[in-house]
Amino acid sequence: MSNTSDPPIIVTGGSVTIEFKTEDFSPNGTAANGSKRQSNSNKKITRVEVSGDNLQSYAADIPNGKVTVTIYYGTP
Repeated sequence: MSNTSDPPIIVTGGSVTIEFKTEDFSPNGTAANGSKRQSNSNKKITRVEVSGDNLQSYAADIPNGKVTVTIYYGTP
């Protein structure tokens, strides 16, 4: 489980909201598409939880910190 002093990064649907403490991440350049990047090389992903309407919930600890989560976003 994540450290209680490190709140989770939350992505919610409907419209996309990404919630995180800005002081936890340093600016890390600009992506090719112009979006801004933030990172913290001292921390790793420790757990992933997914839940939603009409969706089977999923939760897993990530022992090595390596995970890819792909979220497709568009007009229904």
